[in-house]
Amino acid sequence: MTGYKSRFNVSIAFAFLIMCGCEKSIPIVESTPISDLDFAFLQASNKLFVSATVSSGYQGGSLDSVMVLWQGISATNTGDTLRLFDDGTQGDILSKDQVFSRKFNNDGGLKNVIPPTAKDSIFFSILGLYGGKKQTVASIFVLGNIRPKLGSIFVPDTVTRPTANPDPNITNTVKFSVTASVSDPNGLEDIQRVFFRTYHVGLDSMMNGGNPILLYDDGTGTDGSGDFQKGDGTYTVTISITENATTGTYYWTFEAQDYSNAYSDSVKKVLVVQ
Repeated sequence: MTGYKSRFNVSIAFAFLIMCGCEKSIPIVESTPISDLDFAFLQASNKLFVSATVSSGYQGGSLDSVMVLWQGISATNTGDTLRLFDDGTQGDILSKDQVFSRKFNNDGGLKNVIPPTAKDSIFFSILGLYGGKKQTVASIFVLGNIRPKLGSIFVPDTVTRPTANPDPNITNTVKFSVTASVSDPNGLEDIQRVFFRTYHVGLDSMMNGGNPILLYDDGTGTDGSGDFQKGDGTYTVTISITENATTGTYYWTFEAQDYSNAYSDSVKKVLVVQ
């Protein structure tokens, strides 16, 4: 019995060694080398900015280059391939901080331009090459608010001030309409106000106390603002020039503002009152 017990113990021990020898090692998984993706649409300059933090090495390979695969407003688009930089150029802010960036024009140089009417999401991927091996991280960003845009603006080039009325109780007046068409990718309901400020060149002075003069898209017609169709994106105001108006050259600067307090580019018109 003793010999049997001893052989049994040896068999158990041998089997344990075999199991230990066959146990698989668990590999250490490195975290992704690409993180903190960021995007901004710089509407005032119509430029796009993309950045990502990228590790200098991954799985034994050294970083060769970093690219953005820019798909614009559709994930099915074939991406524009643009190199990102970490040398303080091309829109990169700090050199050698492992944040690779680029600022590039949203224009015909891209296949995937963000159109003025875009208001939803944009798509791109960051590609890092490590010793020839690719590591890619995709991202989706919501465009969010996009600034309103002024279209055609009508202001007469010249207005003749009316002559004085011989009756001191009556003031002669000439009226004319000023219109501005406005669009907003977030919808016309996002337009908070459309206005202009007036500046007299000869007097080197803002008129109307520097306060904005509002235009309206209210359809109130000749009895109101002078606008004839409500909600069509054309804003109107009726201006009255009296016999007491100051003659000279005026600069009228137009702007539109949305409910996120973003402003359109300003548009300047010249009016001569003679």
